[in-house]
Amino acid sequence: MSVLNNFTVSIAKGLRRLRQSKELCDRGSGLTRKQHGSNEQRLKMQKCLIVSKVTRYEYEKHSHDNIEDSKLEKILRKRGSDYDAMISTHREQKAFEESVARNLKDMGLEVEMASRLTYNEELINWCDVVVPCGGDGTFLLAASRVRDANKPVIGFNSAPHKSVGRLCLPTWCSNDVKGALQALKEGRFTWMRRSRIRTTIKSEPKLLDTITPVDLHTLHYCRYPPVSNPHDSPERSNSPNFSTDESNSTLATKVLPFLALNEVFIGESVTSRVSLLRLQIDNGQWTHTKSSGLCVTTGTGSTSWHYSINCLRTHSVLELMKILGEEFDVKMDSSLEKAREVTERYNQKLMFPADSEYLAYSVREYITFEEWPAPRGLRVRDRAAAVRVRSHCTDAGLVVDGSVSFPFNDGTEALLEIHPEDSLMTVHMDDKLPY
Repeated sequence: MSVLNNFTVSIAKGLRRLRQSKELCDRGSGLTRKQHGSNEQRLKMQKCLIVSKVTRYEYEKHSHDNIEDSKLEKILRKRGSDYDAMISTHREQKAFEESVARNLKDMGLEVEMASRLTYNEELINWCDVVVPCGGDGTFLLAASRVRDANKPVIGFNSAPHKSVGRLCLPTWCSNDVKGALQALKEGRFTWMRRSRIRTTIKSEPKLLDTITPVDLHTLHYCRYPPVSNPHDSPERSNSPNFSTDESNSTLATKVLPFLALNEVFIGESVTSRVSLLRLQIDNGQWTHTKSSGLCVTTGTGSTSWHYSINCLRTHSVLELMKILGEEFDVKMDSSLEKAREVTERYNQKLMFPADSEYLAYSVREYITFEEWPAPRGLRVRDRAAAVRVRSHCTDAGLVVDGSVSFPFNDGTEALLEIHPEDSLMTVHMDDKLPY
């Protein structure tokens, strides 16, 4: 079995066990899933907002100032890009979006369409339900801007033959859009809540207005100019002064307009540069850290980047088991199959329910030498109710769900936490055809 298949199977098994655990918990607490077709199950969907995926063709068109197709084709072919495949994928995507829109209109519903560039608060307030058509990336984009915890986001995977789309409806829904919409209308689904991360920024009042979102999917270069203070000396700009004063009455705060469904990543924009961050987990001590950045995830994100950062590989576990047996005389079964079993059990514990009130954090490639970390004792990864981060970076970003980034340089502070009122309303449908 390849490493990729091993990874996919482990994720799938973990998700199944999470669902089973959640169902048992619901039954144990006297809660039962709503019956299909009940009045409470009905989905209000008179006004539907389709959020379309930005295709590679659209990205290139935007990047080249919307030049004529003939000129764009020459540029891309000269560069060596597969222009024919790009156009074919673009047409397939648009045909799928039009199919969803047409089926919604045939049901007598109002439909509006928005892209990454036109998706805004006015359209979100107008609609009853947001319908992203793409993959998990498009779903995350749509979800991050919906502030109303009772406004559903229900996604279609537009290319089920190319991607899994774990946040979207099952594959059969993409192959039978009309049947899926009818099932939604008739209430043949269960409601599902997904926790999201609220980020509150604190900084000097004069710098607060500069902390504005940058869409990483529409940039040629995803970097920020360093934020410098004219009162700082050159020594301070190169080697941050870690003050022990955590409270500053002159600082101002604001809540970022995006909620993270998967994760928030904080680190230097240049990946080879060390990220200098101070962390406070819950109400613990502040800890100075050097690393490749910090990743804070929800239960939804625990099956994604958090899993990739922390999961063990079978060959690593096998080597550890052999060391224990050969060098420490620990009697155990060190076969490949047993190593796979141990690996799977460890990796499953990394994942937790999507509606959990806790966060999980991971300090990537934690540097621990000489006096670092200070004070000692910070766990490289753990769960927490809240994570507070203070930046001592020179060119860093705070990235929400891998798509929207905010400047996060020296002196800026962020509080990451879960609030029930920030949860995302979505649905769960059976993986098999409902009829």
